[in-house]
Amino acid sequence: MKCAPERRKASIAVSVSTSSPTCSLDPVADLDETFQIVLTLRVENATQPCLAVTFCTNGTVFAPSAQEGGIDTLGLGTFGPLVSIDSPDKKIHLGNFKLHAARVSTPKSNDLKERKYLNFLTVPAKGEVQVKHDLPVSRMLKYDQQVSRDDLYPGESYSFRLNPDYLGTTWWCWGDLEGDLAGKKLSAWQEGLNPEKGEKPTPEQIQKEGWVLGGNPAELAFEETTKGVQFQFVA
Repeated sequence: MKCAPERRKASIAVSVSTSSPTCSLDPVADLDETFQIVLTLRVENATQPCLAVTFCTNGTVFAPSAQEGGIDTLGLGTFGPLVSIDSPDKKIHLGNFKLHAARVSTPKSNDLKERKYLNFLTVPAKGEVQVKHDLPVSRMLKYDQQVSRDDLYPGESYSFRLNPDYLGTTWWCWGDLEGDLAGKKLSAWQEGLNPEKGEKPTPEQIQKEGWVLGGNPAELAFEETTKGVQFQFVA
């Protein structure tokens, strides 16, 4: 979802890097899980420059990767394949699975904070916040049936890119989850797109009950500032 630049309420700059320029091929190093993809977010422009921005990360590259039995964010196609710089036909695919939301039998709370399956991230008005995804060699090869650890060698360099389809959000607002939004209720109602067609809290409810309305998702822009990342395998 995009809108004309003059309609944007805020722009989030997103840069992609790795935790180290090198990744060890030693199987023992996998236990440390120190090699990571790092996403750094900062507010680039905003109509409310003194306020932080909080947004829902579900279904995006910013969603946390659960360690046990949960959603593997890297397996959703959030990044393109790792491509060998010396041999571009040699690629390591991280996965490209599609999720289908299950129907919920119990009524959904109008307060998004009470929906435990939702994740939120706050980008401060000044400074930055980072999201990190573990990517040891064992995870790189998890879903690729064409490349094995024996096919990789020290000194080999790879590049990869973020899939722009996974930048964005379905809900956002002004404020900091641990600051001015603490104790507030995040209303499922939002400006613009309203898939749930929930009721908009009245001004009296907003004041007495502490509801915060969602902004139009199209008016929060995400812009990648890096065009590809490289790293090198070492022994």
